Amino acid sequence: MKQKLSPRQKQILYYLAKEQIESFEPVASIQIKEKYNLDFSPATIRHELFELCQMEYLEQPHTSAGRILSDIGWEILIDDFLNSTWSIEDDFDMSNDYNEFANNLSQQAQALSIVYDWKNNKLYKKGVSFLLNDKVVNDIKELNNVSSIIDLIDENLDNLKDILFDKQINVYVGKKNPLFKNQNLAFIGTKSDKEKLLIAIITPKVTDYEDHFKTFNQLINSLS
Repeated sequence: MKQKLSPRQKQILYYLAKEQIESFEPVASIQIKEKYNLDFSPATIRHELFELCQMEYLEQPHTSAGRILSDIGWEILIDDFLNSTWSIEDDFDMSNDYNEFANNLSQQAQALSIVYDWKNNKLYKKGVSFLLNDKVVNDIKELNNVSSIIDLIDENLDNLKDILFDKQINVYVGKKNPLFKNQNLAFIGTKSDKEKLLIAIITPKVTDYEDHFKTFNQLINSLS
């Protein structure tokens, strides 16, 4: 069960996530204090980081290193972002050419994009190279794992539109993903029963979810 965070703990968690997204490295308390000019002491930040580790929102990969968000840590931030009220300034450029649309989504999200037209049983997939980088793939075993995930999507798309989608925007982080188990990846997707389209991205787990959700809200607005 997720434990409730204080406003200060949530603030520290948010800033730590921002730093982790930028560097893809564990984050030390001094980085947060100096960069965000917080009005409480480094000792207070260290204490809150310790508490967040105890609550399993953070992990400490090495004894002397900084912290990183756990899957649960990412999930609590994701819940906050999904519950935010978004101001949609413009629609997403929904090209009638789904191949072009998939490419545009991939480039904007810097992720593997999937557009599945289930009416005509056609799959459009762009941006595999965004998963084949040192943020995700560190060895041949991980390369094989990512390749298997991509193959798995091809084989299970028809079921995907039914088993994964219970919200407007569905997010599955790390090993909790029911489609594929990978501690380094996240799946973000939506679907339109009206247009018979499934739209999703697969991205490194350490990613700017807030920015992705703005894109998906634009997509949903365009499909309405």
